[in-house]
Amino acid sequence: MRKVIDDFTRVNNVIQADKAVMSEACKALVLQDFAEKFNEYFDLIGLPRMELSCKNGVYSVRIDFEAERIKKFNVLK
Repeated sequence: MRKVIDDFTRVNNVIQADKAVMSEACKALVLQDFAEKFNEYFDLIGLPRMELSCKNGVYSVRIDFEAERIKKFNVLK
């Protein structure tokens, strides 16, 4: 679980560090990171898609992806 938090913290830092419009290269990097993480839980069909908008200094991020199945995993107690 720590790795999940670290990965999403890194993605969040990338987004927060760039207050200007996100470049296509940066967006591609973020989507690759998300795809890697989502592939731990789903069998993805293609790469995720991201919509990013900013209103009054607050970013709204929408991530969409399609999956063929949800992977089974055990919950640690």
